[in-house]
Amino acid sequence: MSESSALGFALTYAATLGVGVLMFFGQVIAFTALLVLAGTVSLLARSERVMTRRRTR
Repeated sequence: MSESSALGFALTYAATLGVGVLMFFGQVIAFTALLVLAGTVSLLARSERVMTRRRTR
């Protein structure tokens, strides 16, 4: 393997790992945002139920 071929292989390998890491972090951020959204909706639904219960009494 010549020097330029080894350099090309190393750069390609590093770029592939870099893209994989970026995709992983993107999935972690998306999952966290989904959990925050679900928690917010749950909190709003619970508070709406409490307010509705108070009005009917």
